[in-house]
Amino acid sequence: MEPTNEHVVKIHPRKGVASVNFAELFEYRYLLYLFIWRDVKTRYKQSYIGIVWILLQPLATMVIYSVFFGYLARFPSEGVPYPVYILAGITCWQFFSRSLISVSTSLADQQALLSKIYFPRLLAPIAALLSSLSDLAVLFMMLLCVMVIFGVPPSFNMIIAFGYLIMLGLLALAIGLILTGLDALIRDVRHGLALVTQLWYFASPIIYPIELVPEKFKVYYLLNPTTPLVQGFRWALLGGNVAAPPAWAVANSACVIIILMLIGTMLFQRLERTIVDHI
Repeated sequence: MEPTNEHVVKIHPRKGVASVNFAELFEYRYLLYLFIWRDVKTRYKQSYIGIVWILLQPLATMVIYSVFFGYLARFPSEGVPYPVYILAGITCWQFFSRSLISVSTSLADQQALLSKIYFPRLLAPIAALLSSLSDLAVLFMMLLCVMVIFGVPPSFNMIIAFGYLIMLGLLALAIGLILTGLDALIRDVRHGLALVTQLWYFASPIIYPIELVPEKFKVYYLLNPTTPLVQGFRWALLGGNVAAPPAWAVANSACVIIILMLIGTMLFQRLERTIVDHI
């Protein structure tokens, strides 16, 4: 009879969406906090101006677009000063794109720990998403300051704007769960994602209003899940003449998020069983 070792813990892979162990994720909440804090702290480590870098890119983009598209091309901005209009779009897009890229590379970024200790692998993409909230907070405060400078009061629906940001974050998490395992195996994924994100930027109403889209293409344009979410953020925050997104388009985005989250969770659970052997 073989002697048993009561100190040995066997970890077996789980299967299916229902296998996500939320109780276990809660038990590792302090490790999640450490992941988030490490990402935030090291993002601008050994940088002289640190957090200012978060502001420089959107500010420079706002100025350039305001001159070329707002002043020279005279793009309409739904009754809102163009710099405020463009910065509102840039704020939610920066959050979405940075979250998407961070989540998609999260397993590869944690490869040093994956092969040494056990922790719920789902912590890595969740930490990547939550660490992006620090950048969002800084950008949102800058947006409010620019609104004050241009005399644009926040809308009474401002609280709803955070709902659209949450949906953008969940969309980034859902797509990232699909890609992060593949990125750990094939590094071409991150380069392809960078290209797709750039194209997606211009396929969303960031620098132009939806009214510029020809009527015959508008339905297809609204099927883009980021389109109603960006437009909804603007409407909820800026109010005034900014049109609210159609309810059916928001519902479509919600359905896309749910479907992609289910697919992403199943793929992630499948790949995490053998990911350590390949990274």
